[in-house]
Amino acid sequence: MLKVNFNSELIRKFSEVLQGILAMMEAGEYEKALELIDGAFKDFFRLGSKFFNSLSEENLLDMARTSSIMDVDKCIIMGKLLLEEANAYDKLYGKNESFRLYTKSLYLYLESYEYVEEESDLDKYFADIDVLIDVVSGYRLEEGLLKQLVRYHVKEGAFDMADNLLYELLEDSDFSDSSREYAEEIYKALLSRTDAELEKGNLAREEVLESLEGLS
Repeated sequence: MLKVNFNSELIRKFSEVLQGILAMMEAGEYEKALELIDGAFKDFFRLGSKFFNSLSEENLLDMARTSSIMDVDKCIIMGKLLLEEANAYDKLYGKNESFRLYTKSLYLYLESYEYVEEESDLDKYFADIDVLIDVVSGYRLEEGLLKQLVRYHVKEGAFDMADNLLYELLEDSDFSDSSREYAEEIYKALLSRTDAELEKGNLAREEVLESLEGLS
């Protein structure tokens, strides 16, 4: 369950801080942008960017929880800061230094997007999801992120994209039992859709049945 916990004053403050970061990025002042990002992490989460960079995706999610309840606004703010930090690192040092931050940002965005139950003033940042997908496309992704991307495409009705990623997940895991079970769960959920819905998502029912049969 997700809970919108940041009040409007803190969201306003984040918007102001982000404007400063983006201004530095636009001016090519990437080191200064990184300093502002580090300060923003300290202001909002009491710990600097280096600490957050060292955390796994699951640990990052833990940082966004209050009494075991996920705070969607914290997730989005963390994801946006990591995205801008990745952009700065990309400009300064290239993909080798920025890629891991991009994937962490995408992970947080997808987690927020999947489970959000209330509208948030920060929803506009979900537009970054497709930008991030373009950035990481062509790279081998970890299983957890691939599964999130599958669910995202299903939610968006892009069933053909979900199908492609399921095959990638299965292939990368050598068709492990866990990945096969996950794929079976997704394909069975797709079968509950109408033919019109599946066709709109560029995936025929026959293709779903064929993929499901291939898992047996």
